[in-house]
Amino acid sequence: MMSRYHQRFERDFRGVWERREQCGSNGSCGGTVNGCVSTSANTANNRPGLLPLPVIPSLLPTPASCTTSTASNEITCKRLSLTCSTSSTKVSGHPTADTQAQGQVLANSVRWGQTPINQSTPWDTDEPPAKQMREKDIAAPLWPPQVSATVSQAGLLANTFTLPQPPVYSQCATIQTPIIGVTPALQTPHPQLPAHFQLPQQPSQPMSSMVLNVQSQTLAVGGLPPMPSVCQVAHPVGNGHLTHPMVQSAALTCSTLPTNGPLANGLQETCSNGLQMLKTVGLGKYEFTDPCHPKEMLKELNQQRREKEFTDLKIIVEGKEFEVHQNVLASCSLYFKDMVKRLSAENRSGEKMQLSMSNISSDVLELLLEFVYTGSLIIDSVNAKTLLEAANKFQFSTFCKVCISFLEKQLTAANCLGVLAMAEAMQCTELHNMAKAFALQNFPDVAGQEEILNVSKEDLVSYMSNDSLNTKAEELVYETVIKWIKKEPSSRVQHVSELLAVVRLPFIHPSYLLNVVDNEELIKSSEACRDLVNEAKRYHMLPHARQEMQTPRTRPRLSAGVAEVIVLVGGRQVVGMNHRSLTAVTCFNPQNNKWYPLASLPFYNREFFSVVSAGDNIYLSGGVESGVTLADVWCYMSLLDNWNLVSRMTVSRCRHNSVVYDGKLYAIGGLGAAGNLDNVERYDTITNQWEMVAPLPKPVHSAAATVCGGKIYVFGGVNEAGRSAGVLQSYVPQTNAWSFIESPMIDNKYAPAVTLNGYIFILGGAYARATTIYDPEKGNIKAGPNMNHSRQFCSAVVLDGKIFASGGIVSSEGPALGTMEALDPCANVWTLQQSMPCPLFRHGCVVIKKYIQSG
Repeated sequence: MMSRYHQRFERDFRGVWERREQCGSNGSCGGTVNGCVSTSANTANNRPGLLPLPVIPSLLPTPASCTTSTASNEITCKRLSLTCSTSSTKVSGHPTADTQAQGQVLANSVRWGQTPINQSTPWDTDEPPAKQMREKDIAAPLWPPQVSATVSQAGLLANTFTLPQPPVYSQCATIQTPIIGVTPALQTPHPQLPAHFQLPQQPSQPMSSMVLNVQSQTLAVGGLPPMPSVCQVAHPVGNGHLTHPMVQSAALTCSTLPTNGPLANGLQETCSNGLQMLKTVGLGKYEFTDPCHPKEMLKELNQQRREKEFTDLKIIVEGKEFEVHQNVLASCSLYFKDMVKRLSAENRSGEKMQLSMSNISSDVLELLLEFVYTGSLIIDSVNAKTLLEAANKFQFSTFCKVCISFLEKQLTAANCLGVLAMAEAMQCTELHNMAKAFALQNFPDVAGQEEILNVSKEDLVSYMSNDSLNTKAEELVYETVIKWIKKEPSSRVQHVSELLAVVRLPFIHPSYLLNVVDNEELIKSSEACRDLVNEAKRYHMLPHARQEMQTPRTRPRLSAGVAEVIVLVGGRQVVGMNHRSLTAVTCFNPQNNKWYPLASLPFYNREFFSVVSAGDNIYLSGGVESGVTLADVWCYMSLLDNWNLVSRMTVSRCRHNSVVYDGKLYAIGGLGAAGNLDNVERYDTITNQWEMVAPLPKPVHSAAATVCGGKIYVFGGVNEAGRSAGVLQSYVPQTNAWSFIESPMIDNKYAPAVTLNGYIFILGGAYARATTIYDPEKGNIKAGPNMNHSRQFCSAVVLDGKIFASGGIVSSEGPALGTMEALDPCANVWTLQQSMPCPLFRHGCVVIKKYIQSG
């Protein structure tokens, strides 16, 4: 009894296949074959729902030549005579088309009435796959014999390459093809090809070989002259469709590339470094890019410079000669570009040009030339200013940016005014703003440095008159002005009235004003200074008339806004039954119990990140966004109130911990794409580089981490089984070694940890109110006072000798908390604090010194 598929075939396709066999036996049909195929296709199309029987190219008795026409976008296949010569190369040991049965169209393993279909398609056949594949049903080899095909890529590949096919290798590109009608899948995608050159992986099955001979031939297209790099295939592959030539070579590996010829050697060298890139830029056009080329060229040019080969410019500085290449130097410096142009116009003899320079030292020039020819240079705090001045003077724009970035991270109270003056002279806005903000915020430290006594009068006036000068007492400003004048009284005493005018005398304490300022000899000797002191006295004695005394000296400074604040970063908010990610960043000033908005996060829908403060900057690392684990590191710069992407971790991670020790940031454990992570990374904010350190003994995520007594402690967390890890791990940075102890008392997860007075406090977690206190010296754990609310996914910081816990969620169903609690160790009790702007959890929380404008 025939199945419905057998009946459908007898009804719709039997005549077509019989005519096709007749064409094959005659040896020449012209366009009949195509006509037969199109007839069958039309027949199938006239009956919706029926599947057309696919063409089985692997078993056609003769190869087909495919010609591409640019006019009609059609591919015309002509059956060639068995006697005609082809460009295919027969491989010994494999049957050819001459030995095949002329009428054989279906593979031996496929019976009449069955439609060979792609195995990834869930269509049914008459027999289950297990029965079809049984040995007793297979009367002949399951896989069809190999058919040779020819690919012509004259403009791209000049040699014949081999795809890996263990254990036998041939001089032909071999592609594995599965059962008839199934698109072949490449076993290993080429690592250097873009994604659109790679085929999706198919289920692994035994495959037969299809041999492609790569030859240097061209293809005539629609009456146009032959074009290189166009594929001429003597036989379609896969399921009857032509395959892009680059797909055929996608599985090439460095080990199988031939080493004869310059192209092969070049490919082998770039492959070993993983830097070769080959991509399509048009029809039959491919672009090859070697990222190593600039580096290798610079290396060779530098070698030529050292050996004085092909140099055409001699620079003489302090009696020392530097021979360089004009074009190399001019490509990096606009100054030398113009100089070389002028010298070239004057030098008509063709001799090597010479240039004597006196406005730069030989050591600095040698460092600049080293950077020009290598792209790298060692910068330190000693030579940074000198290099920046030289780079700015001679217009090395790239090197200027490098020096500016370095100096921004090297600002201290002892050098910020010098950097400020230099940046202003060079009109470097970015460095000027950073140095100015640093000097204003750190005035108490700057005032104690010797550098402030050596600045110019103009710079001192500009500095002292700024409303943003951070000083808790105006008396310090007055004392700094008097010290500056007394450093060189003979030349500076004439500026005493101008300098005293920038001091906010009305805000000096009355007793200090009468006992110190009024008795200063420099003040007594100047009538203008006495008027300024009298103005301050009237301000104190006549408070009702202060509205009429509006002068620049009666305007208070904004330094009252500079304080240690608690910063809340991002998090999740519960809206009804849903959660929503927040981008808001806010800070809380405990001195006035007020919240202030800061620059929002530059991304959306990110959670499970880690936040830590280093100095007055905030670093946010990792997290998950739209299901993708990230490695980004963002920095919030307190002085400029903005977020910047500064680096990327070596490993993408989320639910990890980050701490700062000795000025370096540590990213610990977490959750990666493959599960729990045990690796630990260390980030240097100066060099902007990450490095791996000793891994965690027990990989965990969602743990509690803090620094205490020169060690990094990691408490609990979630292990690989999804349970509480029950382990305490400690790390000593000096020895780069971890140690751990396991204890059932350490069962915290989703809880923060902070250090106060030599003790480590672990707060809440797992819907708990408990406070756990760990003594690192004695190694014991005890219970502390309970919080007012159960808090999971909360955050905690230490400020003014108190522990502040913020936000969190009560249970898995909510609600989120919008309150903060503070623990005073002396009273040993938690007290509720100011409410947060909104309830949130999974947020970051740090403490920084922040300047906040009042009003």
